[in-house]
Amino acid sequence: MVIKAIFFDFDGTISDSYDLIYGNALKFFSELGYKVDKKELRAKLGEKMSTVLTEMKLKEDVNKIKMQFYSYLMNSVDHAKLNLCVPIRPLKELSKKYPLTIISNSQTGLTIKCAKKLGVINLFDKIYGAEVFTTKDDLMKKLFKKMNIKPYEAIYIGDRFSDVRYAKSAGCWAVAIHNKCSWSSRKLILKEKPDFIIKDFNGLKRVVERINRD
Repeated sequence: MVIKAIFFDFDGTISDSYDLIYGNALKFFSELGYKVDKKELRAKLGEKMSTVLTEMKLKEDVNKIKMQFYSYLMNSVDHAKLNLCVPIRPLKELSKKYPLTIISNSQTGLTIKCAKKLGVINLFDKIYGAEVFTTKDDLMKKLFKKMNIKPYEAIYIGDRFSDVRYAKSAGCWAVAIHNKCSWSSRKLILKEKPDFIIKDFNGLKRVVERINRD
């Protein structure tokens, strides 16, 4: 069995962006005059913003608020200090052998802007944001066909329990990454039974090598 493509979540997997997104979400909704349940917001963040806003049952148009929020975030990135979750040297090595693709529940433009600021933009062949797909697993299935690969020849890696679900639904290898950046607890991730759980991208290299040996 040989891996032919690797797909990545972005926030919490590559970019240590939780505080940036959560903090700006609180400010944004406060400026709109909404009282937000912080615990509820923490639990929802990481899903598509349209889903988060719909569940909040706002009176305003969801798409309008979503675009305003992303504009708010885009401006904040200019002044924010962004950090990588873990060292990316292993990804530089993997990018020479495999196409690397980001599938993020954030908007494409925001993800690209953050990837540029972090200096990782050139590692990835494609970046897909939430506005171009219904669900991550649906997009992966389409990309497998486009790339002419079998699901078991691909890996999807993410830090949330839902990332494991998406990978399994798509039929590819489900690799969960858990460290200080992760948006889901290890307990929640393990409940979804990922094929592998790692703490950094050196672990991803070992996973690829192991799958390729079997």
